[in-house]
Amino acid sequence: MNPGCRKLYLLVLLVALDLAGTCSAQSMAHQAAQTLIVESRVLQEVCTVFVALPENYGAGSENYPVIYVLDGAYYHSLTTEASILLTRSGLAPASIVVGITTNNRQRDFSPPVDPEAGQSRDVGVAGGAENFLRHLQSELIPAVESNFRTTPFRVLIGHSTGGLLAYYSLYKTPNLFPAIISIDGSTWWNKGKVGRELMKYLEDHPAVTGQIFECRKDIKIPVQFAPNTELLHYLENRRPKGLGYTYLELPNETHGTIVFPGTYYGLKGIFAAVKK
Repeated sequence: MNPGCRKLYLLVLLVALDLAGTCSAQSMAHQAAQTLIVESRVLQEVCTVFVALPENYGAGSENYPVIYVLDGAYYHSLTTEASILLTRSGLAPASIVVGITTNNRQRDFSPPVDPEAGQSRDVGVAGGAENFLRHLQSELIPAVESNFRTTPFRVLIGHSTGGLLAYYSLYKTPNLFPAIISIDGSTWWNKGKVGRELMKYLEDHPAVTGQIFECRKDIKIPVQFAPNTELLHYLENRRPKGLGYTYLELPNETHGTIVFPGTYYGLKGIFAAVKK
């Protein structure tokens, strides 16, 4: 067996053993996700939403927290598996997992770029974040809550520009998401304006409560360094007392591979903090 195959074999074996031990030999398979179609007047588009229900949803009348994950066409399945694993391990409550899709990611997840920012990347399609949050608040979330048994506790997970949108939601739609998970979030966007506006909002609203879990590969890229560290320093040292904050760095991951461990550790951390 060549070294590459041997490493792959060992990795598969370790993952299989880990899942078997954690889940007590139970299958990780879950029922197929349901599809919900939302005809959005806000976006003037038809939006597809994926919904995975807890394993025992049909057996009772309990209400469940909801995990909303951006880029749902890609990340809904892995988020559902992470939720199931944590639930079976007693580390998180059973939850409904909702995959949010978008017809134009850069438009919907990014705030406008100020001319003085000197940013050329994605400027032509940026600027729809506030409108997209309006869609979530007035259309998508009400559709989910009218069709399924939910509690008011909502978690929003976003990666890259989605992580930026998660931070943006904290002051543009306060209390819509009591917890957010930002995975390698693009807080460098528009010279870090979202971070600065969030810090000002929190200074003006010291009674804010909630949970933030931030996961990053690193913060060493020079163009991104200042905005990221400014926000990180504020959240670690000066945030409101009722706002929980956890920072996790995974330097051995890439911007793409960090999504799965970030989602798992993010959900684990959020629900552990809520338990306290």
